[in-house]
Amino acid sequence: MAKDVSKEAKAQVEEVICQASGKVYLSPCQIACPLGLDIQRSHAMISLLPLDPQEAANQIIDIGNEIYEKSPLFPLLCGYICGLCEKECNYKDQTGAVRRRMLIRLIANEYVKYLETAPVLPTPTKEKVAVIGGGPGGLMCAYELSKKGYRVTILERNPKLGGAMRLIPAYRLPQAIIDSVVNNLVRIAHIEVKLGVQTGDNDQTLEDLKNEGYKAIFIAAGTPSPRPLTFERELVAAAGVEGIMFGLNLLYEVLQGNVPLYLYQGRKVTVIGGGNVAFDVARTARRLGGDVTLVCLESEDKSSKDGIPADVEEIEGATEEGIKIIYSRGVEEIISKGGKFSRIKCPRCTSVFDDNGRFNPKCDPSDVIYVDGDVLLVTIGQGPEHTLYQQEGLLNEMGRLDIDPITLMSKLKEGIFIGGDVRRVGFASEAMRDGATAAESIDRYIKGKDMKAGREAREYETASIPQRIKYKLQPELKWTPAKERLNFEPFEKAYTLAEVVDEARRCLCCGPCKSCKGCVVLGLQTEIPEIEVNEDLCSGCGVCVGVCPYEASTLETSEKGIKSAIDELKCKRCGVCVSACPSGARTIKDALAKTIADTYAALSI
Repeated sequence: MAKDVSKEAKAQVEEVICQASGKVYLSPCQIACPLGLDIQRSHAMISLLPLDPQEAANQIIDIGNEIYEKSPLFPLLCGYICGLCEKECNYKDQTGAVRRRMLIRLIANEYVKYLETAPVLPTPTKEKVAVIGGGPGGLMCAYELSKKGYRVTILERNPKLGGAMRLIPAYRLPQAIIDSVVNNLVRIAHIEVKLGVQTGDNDQTLEDLKNEGYKAIFIAAGTPSPRPLTFERELVAAAGVEGIMFGLNLLYEVLQGNVPLYLYQGRKVTVIGGGNVAFDVARTARRLGGDVTLVCLESEDKSSKDGIPADVEEIEGATEEGIKIIYSRGVEEIISKGGKFSRIKCPRCTSVFDDNGRFNPKCDPSDVIYVDGDVLLVTIGQGPEHTLYQQEGLLNEMGRLDIDPITLMSKLKEGIFIGGDVRRVGFASEAMRDGATAAESIDRYIKGKDMKAGREAREYETASIPQRIKYKLQPELKWTPAKERLNFEPFEKAYTLAEVVDEARRCLCCGPCKSCKGCVVLGLQTEIPEIEVNEDLCSGCGVCVGVCPYEASTLETSEKGIKSAIDELKCKRCGVCVSACPSGARTIKDALAKTIADTYAALSI
């Protein structure tokens, strides 16, 4: 069937600029999303899915197609591990954020099946580009370059693509789903993959790649090196002590199947760290039979600047599983007995960050506790493996990477682009954003175009919070009971189609209509309607102000007295004001006019 190009064009979202501030006006969830996904739009589409799974099947794939275009790893990120948008949801201060991750889980589970037979992109014929690292950033860059017609090769040092996603425990993100999504992305985008390649050593250099005809190189090698434990900027001595390892190494060994199921049975395991990875390690150790205690610098109060960074669900889940958490404690000394780990000395941490927001922990030496254990797992962060950058001359005189923040090209070597966690350890979606940025830069670089034109950082203004008379309760997550989930099977159960539709309808639709257009893509309207006010008919009674659920109607003083006005940014074109206006001063200009007229007639009975 031929595409209706005019209909497709009308359904494309538009950028809405606030005239007062000159900033892009968007819902807070979309601003929070590193990939700028059209969250409100997909919620609108999900909210109108048929409740019969067979009837909904095609529409679910349509929703997946829209998200996949911007985020080809969405079944993994949005459906299982991200949730950055939920942290900024305007509903969070009422009854709890809209559970987008669970909405997309349903879309993802169906879309993964579709990916097995999804059509491929046109065969690329342009120049060759090398991507070093097959994690989220590298995969995104490769996908975007392939869409632009470039022949891309990913060089990955590990046996499989996926990067840090592979270290997420299987009870949170099953390996089979990673395999399916990543392998199909490679197939769809015609990406060449070379595994077990360590670029930067004698086997493969950047110069070798250039000599092989690669016109540009994107390095997204991640941060595979665990950060050592320090106290007051000095390394905490642990050399030669048995029973100490990095938490990342434990996750890697579990991934490789090198760890017996009851490795820590009957043993006390102490985990140091307060991030999600530390909780992954702690919950993994618990599933391996350990009696686990987690010690972190940060406070229990997540709202404070020194609050623990791990997600609430991670903390609650760990607590349910019997993991003890000790907050606001540093580690000054590791104590051994007979060459084996015995305990740690933990002074109270009074602050984690200084007044400038820099990580600079301060501890009270007069307030000390000791935490006993048989095993110590240090999980306080990770950094890059510097060998590649040192050997290739990509570090400046300060020993740091020197990267243009707009183009991501190295300032020391032309044609070399660097991004992902190596720039700043963060979320997978942030690494993907770097991948997309690098792909755009590489395209311009190869074409000889200005790499910075039109790419200045945008400023955003958060859309106001729509008001509701009644706020629906946030649904509970569906977890397997704690005693039954101490294994590596996924414990978070998916919502049903009916539950997903109901939850999508909680979305407040905070953003402007033109940045959503969910109603247009669903065929409910041909275009976004406009509401007009006839000042000659308006009496200034204020009824429209009272009935508007979005605070979009206001009263203003004009030459003709007090008249009503419309805030175009807040107005959702729902037509309530048109139906309620006693003087007929408001009209809605679109195909919905008849519906509004019918509504008015119904209200008049």
